[in-house]
Amino acid sequence: MMIRAFSLRRNRAALRRLARRLAHGQRGVAAIEFAFVLPVMLTAYFGIVEIGQGVMADRKVTQLTRALGDLASQSTTLSTDGINDIFNAAKTIMMPYTDSPPSMTISSIIIDAGGTARVCWSEQSNSTALARGATVTIPAALKVPGTSLIMAKASYNFVPAIGYLMTGAVTLGNDPMYMRPRTGSVGGTENIEQVERVGRALCPNF
Repeated sequence: MMIRAFSLRRNRAALRRLARRLAHGQRGVAAIEFAFVLPVMLTAYFGIVEIGQGVMADRKVTQLTRALGDLASQSTTLSTDGINDIFNAAKTIMMPYTDSPPSMTISSIIIDAGGTARVCWSEQSNSTALARGATVTIPAALKVPGTSLIMAKASYNFVPAIGYLMTGAVTLGNDPMYMRPRTGSVGGTENIEQVERVGRALCPNF
């Protein structure tokens, strides 16, 4: 009986040692697995954050473009100060995305009697204005002879905090929006209602 009891105690001790080794081994395996998984989890997390920031910035650019067109189309005439006021007011929409200034253009487009769309005037901020008289492509539904449009464009260079070395800055926006003048001046050789740029002749008079 004593031999059997000793044998049982020895077996229990061996089982406890084995259980401890297994527990230590499982913790070690779990630690190794976590070390492998952690970079993937962090990359996924920051990737989701960056995508969310990019989507929000893109929405801001869309709102900025709409504001440019809306403010300009409400005017009868626009001076240099008036244009600058529009640019300064509209770009506040981009806050808190102010790492770089947005690129903005406002252009008055005239569709003449022949259906050709041309630039009457164009102003820019951190961008390139269109040349007076240059032909532009606009949606067919908007190409109504004897009318005018305000065309607004805006873009923003979004710089992701993560992955910049791989992707660099991402240009958001740069899609034109069109609006009809609300209370434009009527004139030019075809008496077209348009937003008049102070110091410039009404169009078509290229």
